[in-house]
Amino acid sequence: MNYKKIKTAVIGCGMISDIYLKNLKEKFSVIDLDSCADIVEKKAREKSEKYGIKMRSVEQIISDEEIKLIINLTYPSSHYEITKAALLNGKNVYSEKCMAVTASEAEELYSLAKNRNLRLSVAPDTFLGGSWQTARKIVDAGLIGTPVAFNAVLIRGYHLVKNDADDLKRKFSVMYPGGGIPYDMGAYFIYNLINLFGPIRRVLGNSFTRNPIRPYLNPNHSLFNENFKVKTPNTMAVTLEFDKGVIGNLLITSELFGNETIFNVYGEEGILYLGDPNNFGDRIYLKTRGDDKNIMPFTHPYLEDSRGLGAAELAWSMLKNRPQRISPEMGLHVMKVLAAAEKCGETDICEILNDNFSRPAPLPSLYYCGECDEKLLCD
Repeated sequence: MNYKKIKTAVIGCGMISDIYLKNLKEKFSVIDLDSCADIVEKKAREKSEKYGIKMRSVEQIISDEEIKLIINLTYPSSHYEITKAALLNGKNVYSEKCMAVTASEAEELYSLAKNRNLRLSVAPDTFLGGSWQTARKIVDAGLIGTPVAFNAVLIRGYHLVKNDADDLKRKFSVMYPGGGIPYDMGAYFIYNLINLFGPIRRVLGNSFTRNPIRPYLNPNHSLFNENFKVKTPNTMAVTLEFDKGVIGNLLITSELFGNETIFNVYGEEGILYLGDPNNFGDRIYLKTRGDDKNIMPFTHPYLEDSRGLGAAELAWSMLKNRPQRISPEMGLHVMKVLAAAEKCGETDICEILNDNFSRPAPLPSLYYCGECDEKLLCD
């Protein structure tokens, strides 16, 4: 394929950046990875040297007219600021989840991108992975009959304590807005549900902070036994009703012991047992009337950790002048759903959403002959 690569820069060189930078350099040829930046210069220098790209300031990247796509990997509390600055400087943006900390900030970014005819996509992109595209194909092919309901549970025993006092200065952790598990992990479930069923119409439930005042429990922490305040929801339990009539429950909490993930879809003719939506390639099982629970073969690639896949898909959409699969409407809708859950808890009234957008187009099915997976992103 002959095409001009999209010159791209990454802002934010924290923990998640390694897998992005690795994949953007090695897996997705459409990306011309130019440079990186971070508020902590040492982090940017390390990634620059490791991946053979330039280290620049945020201002240099945003003002560079040759940069066409910015990947925003900063803390959630910085997503709005960085994305807004990039859009105002004519850049297309792929941002880590969520689009912003509040729905109102997300709406502002959505309008800004639309008014300036720029592309804005927001992670997660796991629903483009092989497991979830296979699930989409199974549902669309009618193998479970008409979808009726789902049940999803995520339990994580997060440690709310870090090992050094420097973490008190961080804008992101599970203690701060945008970092609580309903936002951090809830987006994975909601994106994948939208991929299967389309927009959500009704939200009823609660998203709240359990035990907001608590002590540091790590004896290695300089503030051991001193109290701090959790400033973000850490538990969400909601019933979601989709435009297509599918209804189900989603429970997410970081306040219980252990780690457990449940994600099942129930149809009139079968049950689909899905994996962790934070992963790209978990096994899928199907049980239909009169049959045992069977492992389903994958129909699509990208089974390994393919973070950056959404950014590459966005870049291809720019080259092909077609809508990207992770639309800004989808990202905004997820923010509205999460905000609605919190509002329900305050008002005891269900929230009605009237967002009208299409499900993301599925990736083409896999006819896999060892050729480049990236060809699937071109269409």
